[in-house]
Order: sequence, then C-alpha cells, then structure tokens
Amino acid sequence: MKFNSSSQVEMLAKIKTHPYQATSFYLNTDKGQQSLKAINAAYKALVNQARMALEKAELNKEQKKSLLDDLEKISQFCALKLNSWKAPGLALFSCSGQNFWQELELPHGPRNRIVQDFDFYTRPLAAILEKYKKTCVFLLNRKKAVWYEVFLGEIKLLDTLESKVPKQVKEGGFEGNEAKKIERHVEAMLLEHLKKAANRTFEILKQNNFNWLLVGCDDQYYPKLEEHFHTYVRNKLAGRVKARPETKPSKILKECLEIEDKLKKKEEEELVKKFVSELESGGRAVSGLADTLRRLNSFEVQSILVTHNFSKPGKVCPGCHRLFLNEEDCPNCRIKTEEAVDVVDEALELAMSRNIPVYQITPPSRLDHYGNIGAFLKFKPKE
Repeated sequence: MKFNSSSQVEMLAKIKTHPYQATSFYLNTDKGQQSLKAINAAYKALVNQARMALEKAELNKEQKKSLLDDLEKISQFCALKLNSWKAPGLALFSCSGQNFWQELELPHGPRNRIVQDFDFYTRPLAAILEKYKKTCVFLLNRKKAVWYEVFLGEIKLLDTLESKVPKQVKEGGFEGNEAKKIERHVEAMLLEHLKKAANRTFEILKQNNFNWLLVGCDDQYYPKLEEHFHTYVRNKLAGRVKARPETKPSKILKECLEIEDKLKKKEEEELVKKFVSELESGGRAVSGLADTLRRLNSFEVQSILVTHNFSKPGKVCPGCHRLFLNEEDCPNCRIKTEEAVDVVDEALELAMSRNIPVYQITPPSRLDHYGNIGAFLKFKPKE
C-alpha cells in the first residue's frame, strides 16, 4: 500500500497494542542510492540488533514471543519482497500478539530503524507528510489549460480545458479595419478562455484542498489571467514555473520539486523566526522538551515545532498518558510511570490525536539553540 494520507498516520497512532508491544520497521530501499546487497545487509543488521536487545528486555514470555514473531515476519517479508521492491522507502508495522500487520511504500528513503514500544512509531511518516506539500500546477497557453497534482514525489493529471482561440492575424483589408475586427473577436475569445481557466482553477483548488498553486504561462497572458483569480486562488499562489501544457510530466515534476524545496525552506525559516521572536519577547511560546511536555500535558499547546529526527527517552503515565522526562511517579495519578523509548515521538502522536499542528524543522536551524523543540501556546504562560 502506498503511503499518501495523514489518515494512515492517525490510524496507526490510535492503535493500542497493550499488553503487547508493537514493532515499527523503517528501511531505505532506494536502489538509485545503494545496491540491493547493501539494502539486504541493512535489514538483517536491524533485525539481529533487535533480537539481541530482546534477550535483555524485562518482558514476560508472551510479550517476548509477540515481538520475536514480529521480527520473523519482517525478516521473511524482506527476504521475499526486496528484490522486486520499487519504492525508495519501506515501512512495516506489526503486533503479532494482536494479529496486526501493515506495510507501506514510502516516497523517499527513511532512516533505517526498528522501534519496539507500546505504540507504533509514526514520526517518520508525519515528517514525510510535512516535507511534501500538496501542490496544484496550472499550465496554460492560448488554446489549452491543464492542471496537475504534485504530491509525495508523484505527478497526476487532474483536468484539461481546450478552447478554439484562433491565431492572431496580420492587419489587412481597407486600412486594416477587417483585420482589427477579427483581432477584437480573437481577443474576446482569448479572454473567455482565460476566465474559464481561472474559474476552473478555483474549483479544483477547493475540491482538492491544495497547499500551493504554481502557474505556468507566457508573460503576455499572466496579468489578465491573474485579474480573474478568486481571492482564494491568489492566497494559494506560491510562484510561477517555466513548464507549459505541452511539457512532459516528468519535467514538470522535476521543476516543481525544486521549487517546493525552496518554498519549504523559506516557510520553515519564517516559522522559526516567528517562534524565536515570540519566545524572546516573553510571549505565547515555550522552548525545550521539559516545558513543551508540561504545556502539552496541561492542554495549553497550540502548535509544536521540532527538529527533524530529534529524540529523547522519557516516561509516560499508563493511567492518564501524561508525558515526562524523568518522573518516576505521575504527579497526577500517583502511579509508577513507564519507560518511553522516544518521548518526543509520544508527544507528537499525542499532539496529532488532538489535532495540534506539528512542524518538522530541517536542521540546522535556530531551533537547535532552543532545545530542538518548542511550542506556540494558546495563552501567555504565567510566571
């Protein structure tokens, strides 16, 4: 199954495997970057390391058996499927004790890892969704308009529109009057073509919930086209492309991905700048893992910023699910907390379950100097 939706992350995040643990497996399978031999060696090393760690784990017999069965299923899957696996990334999720198994094709290679914990490790999936914005590409010439969707490194044709706009004519006849009349007719047809294309763009953006719009057309048409854009369309407009309706989809995709990378970098820089400004002025923001967890526990968080791949072990309360760095006992429930392999991942999953936006920031950034994680708050924190 292809990974292409936040609903897949939400589904995995909501699954509770207690009393068994869950196994999450990520593997870079990009054969353009590495040999099949290297990929096979990587999965075997991961599985062997996980087996060795299980020997020392303080788990009961049934819990260990479930995790060992997970590793065996993963090993068999890789042995049978990797030779023909075409996606650049692979994610497997298993809990044999609960008879759960899920495989996903990823659009780019993740960091190789196995995580065995009481929840599925979904943070790499969330990071992929954050990396790839859903972009509409609108290309137009005087006779044709096309719309593409670019998402998760793939391009898909959405719609086309063709209009019978004649070519421009040279002046002729008595003082060119006839030619001018024809030219006015041609201009009227062209204007109608631009109006139809602008209106259809609005409909497509509304139907598909795009993040960005990129437009490709000749400079002579753009001012008139932009005049007819709805305000909603203008707000989604992120730039222009060199591509035209006749451009091959592969070339369109390449250009769009390059532009997306630049837009994403700029967006991240502006977000971190806003965060630092809010933090240093004593506004509605906190930084560092301990403060972020505390505010998340008390339902004060509006959104979270985190450095990509930042992780820390911590504690989780099995009763109220509050998260901590070092608390041996939950101050709320007064019961013993449990180990969390990655409390950052637990925090991000908790945030997603509450529909709190999470922004993964590519390092290096100014966020690195503020503990690699922080949050915008609903209210100004009390002293």
